[in-house]
Amino acid sequence: MSIIQQFENLAGNSPVNRRRALLGISVLALAACSRTNQQPTATADSNIAYYTCPMHTFVQSQDPKGKCPVCGMDLVPVMKSTAAAETKSPAPAVAAAAPPIAPVDTTGGTVNIAPERLQEIGATTEVVARRDLTRQLRAPARAEIDESALRDINVKAGAGYIEKLYANYEGMSVRKGQPLMRVLCEGWLQTQIDYIKSYRAWKRTPLMSPNNSIALDNQLELMRARIRVWDLSEDQIHDLEKFAISTNEIDLRTGHGLSGSFNVVAPFDGYVRTKKAIEGMRFEPGQSLLELADHSHIWIVAEFPESQAPYVNVGQKMTVTFPSMPGEKIDGEINFLDPHVDEDQRRIRARIVIEDRKREFHPGLFAEVTGETPLGRRLSISTGAVVPTGDKYIVFVDHGGGKLEPREVELGVHSGDYDEVLSGLNEGERVISSANFLIDAESRIQGVLKTWGTRQ
Repeated sequence: MSIIQQFENLAGNSPVNRRRALLGISVLALAACSRTNQQPTATADSNIAYYTCPMHTFVQSQDPKGKCPVCGMDLVPVMKSTAAAETKSPAPAVAAAAPPIAPVDTTGGTVNIAPERLQEIGATTEVVARRDLTRQLRAPARAEIDESALRDINVKAGAGYIEKLYANYEGMSVRKGQPLMRVLCEGWLQTQIDYIKSYRAWKRTPLMSPNNSIALDNQLELMRARIRVWDLSEDQIHDLEKFAISTNEIDLRTGHGLSGSFNVVAPFDGYVRTKKAIEGMRFEPGQSLLELADHSHIWIVAEFPESQAPYVNVGQKMTVTFPSMPGEKIDGEINFLDPHVDEDQRRIRARIVIEDRKREFHPGLFAEVTGETPLGRRLSISTGAVVPTGDKYIVFVDHGGGKLEPREVELGVHSGDYDEVLSGLNEGERVISSANFLIDAESRIQGVLKTWGTRQ
């Protein structure tokens, strides 16, 4: 007889008794379902030994929803059947995430890791030694005009007018001896006559004083110095001297063959940087009319960081490259170093002069300069051997047999793949040069360093 028929017999025909019977049947059914659902969970939980982190297996917890306190990962279950053999064979969930961890001994401020475990994680060692170190120098730069070759074009001897302006726009390229403008100047005609007379007299002097050649040469240079104030070129002065020999006294008295104007010519190859002259304008003696910039050289102004300032010196060999011209490298040297550090950028300016015969390094181009300063032989270790821990640097000294000693070191300059060691290590000691972070994680070095730090 089923349980429902038994309840119906007990309840009889009374409606109240029937309702009470049905309520009891419902309660029994719910209890049965609850026992049915809970039974598998209880069975599963009974086979779990604890929960651990796949990356940090030393973390153990009984909370199935716990997080790893080291990395924050979800904890995974470790079954009782595998917990006893954990050090030999990890749980299936852990096997894909991390290899087995050998026992770690952190007594006495040292770390003992099995040599085979060090080999598994790829740990290598190196000897602390003295090496030839260099300080690498690198700075952004910019091509600029050679300010030492700028030339102001003016007429110093007298006022006048610009009859014709040939260099009539900024940026115009000019060649040495090319006319820039033709000017009409007050007093220029009389200046030519006076020079021609003096030159003709100088040419006749050797006939009367043949043994006084030095005095004659000095007299000629004095005459030429007086006419150079008109900003004439050497060729223009020689043309005037040729005219002085070919003319006669009658033409000289009348000024026949002479002009009241002359050309102002370019003193070198370059371009018009600034134009202040206008054709037909009047100018005063010494008034700036044009400004020319030289093409033959260009300045490379580099800005070195403040940290590199002690290693940058005049005469330093540098290599200049341009991002806009891949493969273009020019060797030069620093010929000027700004004695002041820029207060805003905290940089020091250095200047390198390079040739620009092809006129391809235009002012304003971005560049980069690189070089190095030899520092001599210094005690050093590779950068990979250093573990930064906040404001300290730690290395693991290898004493053999898997015995590692964490030791604080003081570092100096960084040179390529090496760091200078100022204190903390001796020449000839062997240190771990790779896999330091894995050693740090697996040996729980934070606790070791705390113990070791209290013994200083």
